[in-house]
Amino acid sequence: MNAILPPDRLTQLVGKIAEVRPKPGHGELVQVLESVFPDLDWVLVLSRKGWHRVGGVVDQRGHRIADNIEHWIEDEGADDLLDLFVRHEDDGLLATKLCGTTHYLTAKTGDNPWEFVQVEVDELREVTDRQLFDPDNAPDSVEDVLEPEAPVAVDPTPLGNARYSLREAWNIADTYQGMTSGSYGDSLFMLRIFDDWLASSAHGNGFCRNFVLRIANYKDRFGEMRLQATPVSTVNGGMPPLPGFVDRGIELSRFIAAYDKAAGYPMAWYFNAVAGTDEGLAGVAHAVFEDVTGAYDYLPERDIVVLRQWTADGYTF
Repeated sequence: MNAILPPDRLTQLVGKIAEVRPKPGHGELVQVLESVFPDLDWVLVLSRKGWHRVGGVVDQRGHRIADNIEHWIEDEGADDLLDLFVRHEDDGLLATKLCGTTHYLTAKTGDNPWEFVQVEVDELREVTDRQLFDPDNAPDSVEDVLEPEAPVAVDPTPLGNARYSLREAWNIADTYQGMTSGSYGDSLFMLRIFDDWLASSAHGNGFCRNFVLRIANYKDRFGEMRLQATPVSTVNGGMPPLPGFVDRGIELSRFIAAYDKAAGYPMAWYFNAVAGTDEGLAGVAHAVFEDVTGAYDYLPERDIVVLRQWTADGYTF
């Protein structure tokens, strides 16, 4: 059993999150986590919006026909799509979509960079999206109904209030143990960035306040389950522009100092280069190494060691 995220508390969390209505700032969402896990210090560190998924079916007045289009198709007779089309082509049915924002909330559970809990909560708003059936084109497959290539769009009218839904809850310390026990390449970069964090002047700053992990489980070509973790920076705009290609010395040192100040922790420019936050930062890292192993001295020795190892055997996500 997971001592930090026990099943009974997760069940409680699902129910409480569903009762809260999204508001700007999402303070009530943080309060829910604090009430279920009062021994942890929760912070909303990142919100990623702009995604959507297939929703349900409504009539032209917005009355609910089905919560899930795919289930509705199965119930109505997916084995004969032409019959389904003929029966409903004049009903004026509309397909909806769920517009989503995923909120990442983290809490430290120890001093190591992998010792934290990450909770992902989706904020969902359902809107009308398109006519369920194109009156001029009968569907040839279920996919033509679920996500047609040329949909007949309608105005996106909101249906009800926005709501929260728990997506995932991870004890990253357990995830880390799973990565260390495996021998597959997907985990090696993640282990390296944790090691770099420990070895650098970033250590002492909360990794989980500055990065979240995008985690996926998948089957490899041999049918074995694998875990892939990718760091995603919580940096959200306001960063200084990248230096010019020829900038060195004082100008380059000023840039990395400004970058670290904006991000709120030392070596932010390096870790965001490794995480792939901005492709141009990899060039900055190489330029900094040339500086500090040459005529300039503006990095702590521990950071130079990390940078030297990366320059010799580079990795990025």
